[in-house]
Amino acid sequence: MIYSTEAVVLKSNPYGEADLIVTYFTKDYGLINLFAKSPRKIKSRFGSSFEPLTYAKIAFVGNNEKLQKIIQSDIIHSFHPIRENYHVFMAVGEVLRFLLMILPRKEPHEELFSLFISSLEFIEKEKKTENALLSLKIKSLRILGYLPDFKHCGKCKDKLNGEFFYSDGFILCKKCISSHSKLILSQGAAKLLNDINGWQLKYLSRVKIAPQLFRELEEFIKKHIQSILSYN
Repeated sequence: MIYSTEAVVLKSNPYGEADLIVTYFTKDYGLINLFAKSPRKIKSRFGSSFEPLTYAKIAFVGNNEKLQKIIQSDIIHSFHPIRENYHVFMAVGEVLRFLLMILPRKEPHEELFSLFISSLEFIEKEKKTENALLSLKIKSLRILGYLPDFKHCGKCKDKLNGEFFYSDGFILCKKCISSHSKLILSQGAAKLLNDINGWQLKYLSRVKIAPQLFRELEEFIKKHIQSILSYN
């Protein structure tokens, strides 16, 4: 059976002398690994379509329970300007690793796929990297159902009243938090974590996030990902 979909390369690893295992975020099949036969040979017809961030129309064959083989890869957009800017590419690369950690295997998430493509287009055009990548992380957590509730305590379910404590994947009230393994979130951070989900990408060109608040959000995301991975 032949499968086809739109996909973005997240990473590719050498396999043998000339083959590759390519990890894709696909529109219709989610996160998948595919086998690419001899793309590292000079005369390969696939050219540079296995470079990270390459957005392509791909086709592949094989048993769904085994490693399937790529038979077609036609580039839709290379996002070359992002790859050729070292600092931007390194920042985007961190988000690729983020997606590799949180995306479930072989589960389609069309909303997140569309957001990912739109975010890359925005970064390429507007050169506004930090806000777009922070927004992408937070919205990804929301789409996948990993973003905590910021209105009610994750333990007692009481309404949160201006105090936000993070621990083990939940936002807790003061009476439910233990004395260890906690992260205090400011009201500004909690509000932004809620608000950013409603922001359009074009708004990110105008908004300015204070450095201290930006660092607080990044620390929250880092701890939250660790919590998610520890439970999965």
